[in-house]
Amino acid sequence: MEIACLVITHLGMKYELWRRPALSDRNVILHVSDSDYKVSVSKRKSLKPKVFDTSRGIMGIPVGMPIPLAVSKYPDAVLLKADIQRYKKIFGRVISNLEKISPSVEEDGLGKAYLDMTSLGHLYGGDAKVVSRILDAVPDFLQPRVGIAEGKFTAYLAAANSQQGRASKAPKGAVEVTNFLSPFSVDMLPVSWKTIVALHRFGIHTMGDIVAHEIGSLQARFGYEGGRAWKLSQGISTDIIVTPKRECVISEYVSLPFASSSREVLFAATDTLLRRAYARTGLKGRYANSFSLVCSITGDSVWSKEVIVKEPSGSASSASFSLRSILAEVDLPGPIEDVTLVVSGFTGEHGRQARAFSSVREDTKERMGRLVRMDHHLQVKNRSANSLYQVVNIDLDHPVPEMRSVQVSIDPESTDVVRNLNLPERIDVEESGGIPVSISFIRKEHGSIKVKAVDMWKMDLWWMAIPIRRIYFLLMSENYGPFTVFKDESRGGEYINGSNERAFFTKYCWYRQSY
Repeated sequence: MEIACLVITHLGMKYELWRRPALSDRNVILHVSDSDYKVSVSKRKSLKPKVFDTSRGIMGIPVGMPIPLAVSKYPDAVLLKADIQRYKKIFGRVISNLEKISPSVEEDGLGKAYLDMTSLGHLYGGDAKVVSRILDAVPDFLQPRVGIAEGKFTAYLAAANSQQGRASKAPKGAVEVTNFLSPFSVDMLPVSWKTIVALHRFGIHTMGDIVAHEIGSLQARFGYEGGRAWKLSQGISTDIIVTPKRECVISEYVSLPFASSSREVLFAATDTLLRRAYARTGLKGRYANSFSLVCSITGDSVWSKEVIVKEPSGSASSASFSLRSILAEVDLPGPIEDVTLVVSGFTGEHGRQARAFSSVREDTKERMGRLVRMDHHLQVKNRSANSLYQVVNIDLDHPVPEMRSVQVSIDPESTDVVRNLNLPERIDVEESGGIPVSISFIRKEHGSIKVKAVDMWKMDLWWMAIPIRRIYFLLMSENYGPFTVFKDESRGGEYINGSNERAFFTKYCWYRQSY
């Protein structure tokens, strides 16, 4: 059996840095406590925070180290609380996309999954196209890796050996596989940490060192795990992909580019998730009457709403009409950061259907279908994730330009669903008395430009979940401009994250604002 292994390393850290681009050049430590894993009180040894993950610039801080000890080594590091449930939702969406590619998908912890590749090459036109579809099932910022081999463990090491966003295939043949696995550390073996420590004590550090011993001597010293390690080091494995039995429930998830209390954000996210759900095989030709919305609210709280419709909905548009009519009377308790939609209560084709204006609905559906097909064509031509978006106005009077509207992909199967508009562009600024005198863009297409400030104003949205404090300047130059730039003062000084813990920024950032 040929197996593909998808690996997303540091999933939580990649997500947090994607949400907070200003932290990309900082040392960041994600922490977690036992309570975040929902461990029973009787089994909790300590609720003190421990390291969950670290950014690339931090060395020598293993997972599980107490936070006080980690901070003593990196006192300038920014502390963020790991949102385990959100990371699981993100990876759950990836698993959902993979299930559209292969019917046999096994999830093996956060960030790792296996797919049965048998016959997929014939279905999609070659292994290269299958791998391309697997990589496209994951958002680009997660930088996935894919490995292909005839065993799960070998496929995992092939994925670990590949570059981010790429795939690698392990060789075939007993000798070739053994040589391929030989340089990998025994730390990669799926055995207990106690056995791995013992292997190192006996001078066995790589898979090649294991193969150099007899299986009998390893079993005599390490028991079952010794024999298993010997077999895996040569690619010998009878593990199969185990597909869990799932209830007849469809779940879709989307993370919003910014937290908002606007109903239009909720409507846009819900419409997108409904189009995703009804595009799946499980809902084609079927009707559903139960919809559950779960939203993460800024401040680690959750808001949910159960909707049961009298007439089962057989399309995304009819379900959207029902949900919008109910949600229009709902007051959100705070800014929402993500939305999960669970569809259940499936029935067969419903006999009572209103046929009024059916031609209008069919014309709209056909028009959307043409746009989706056009988007697929542009994806192939431009080699991009997706190309066509619908602009949804959220709050045109919002003082922050990038929070007035969002882009929503017209393709329900897109991995890049909701995006910001008018994101500020990072720039370098030379100041004199706090006023810009020259600017240069990160892309360096214009070099350094001398400018003169002709206007200045301030923005202090202290009441927001993440306060926004900016000083704006309108700049003029001889050959370019005008430019609107701002200094982001919320990035400097003391910053309080979602878990009410303090971190410190020492550098202000400059941006060019687009309108």
